[in-house]
Order: sequence, then C-alpha cells, then structure tokens
Amino acid sequence: MSFLKNLGDKALNTAKVVGNKSQDLMEISKLKLQISQVEGDIKKLKSEIGEVVYNAYANGLGSPSDQVVTLCDSITAKHAEIEEIKVKIQQVQND
Repeated sequence: MSFLKNLGDKALNTAKVVGNKSQDLMEISKLKLQISQVEGDIKKLKSEIGEVVYNAYANGLGSPSDQVVTLCDSITAKHAEIEEIKVKIQQVQND
C-alpha cells in the first residue's frame, strides 16, 4: 500500500513542478512581450527625432535641440524600463 501512496505523492509533486514551470514560462513570455512593446516605443521616438530635425531643417528653423533632448530623455527612460524587465525575467528564471 505504501508503494501506491508513494507513487501518488510523486505524481502529485511532478504535476506541481510542471504547473509551476508553466506559470514561469507564461510570466517570462509576458515580460518579453513588454520588452518588444517598449522597443517599439523607442523606434517611434527615434522616428520622431528624425521628423523634428528634418522639419526644422526644411523650414529653416535652426536646431530643435529642446525637443530632441526631451525625446532622447524618453528613449533613455525606455532603455531603463527594458533593463528592469530583464531583471524580472532573471528573477523568474532563478526561482
């Protein structure tokens, strides 16, 4: 009888481990999706910088440095956000 109980306990423990790993994989996938979204935001910001600079050039307005600095600061913040998400991924993987 103890053999069957032991077998049942092992099966239950295995199911729990598989369930936990599945949750970890789902969490990692969500975090990686967040990184992709933030990277998309960075591309948009870089495109905005190009448009601002070109419009200033095309209209003879000189250097739009204030707008460019603001956009660059936003990009820097997005890179920091990506690093925070990568730390979360590492934490999930190490659990």
